[in-house]
Amino acid sequence: MVYFEDPGTVIDAPVKFGREYLVSEQYWPAHSKSARNFRVNETLKTTAVLSAERYLNGKWSTFLSKSGDFPPCCVCDEEVEGDFTGTRFVILYRPKGNQTQVDVYGDVQSKVFTSAEAKRVFLRLLESADMDDASAIAALRETQSR
Repeated sequence: MVYFEDPGTVIDAPVKFGREYLVSEQYWPAHSKSARNFRVNETLKTTAVLSAERYLNGKWSTFLSKSGDFPPCCVCDEEVEGDFTGTRFVILYRPKGNQTQVDVYGDVQSKVFTSAEAKRVFLRLLESADMDDASAIAALRETQSR
């Protein structure tokens, strides 16, 4: 087990706005510029099985993820296929007035990377997704305020 914490990212939007962005098919592709070909393979109540490709170490690799959605508080993810099979993490959304604090906690697993590499690479993926989200949410808020 390689435990990690990534607390304290702040999105400049209230929880409800951020949630609408995350679940919107229109804006979903902006969620991560290092991932493509998102497809919902199956949905059962609050859980969805998603497949996609992510750009990792200079190449695109496929992954399959199980995602449990508990709006507006959290998302629980488990990577079930791909470079990080067995990785589990939870994303907590905490309201801070007109902003939202996003904290991520989890366990990274990989048969492709050493434990130290897996943690470093996975945290870099999370950081990239955070920056993409912040940028897309800011652009969306600006568009909607016009």
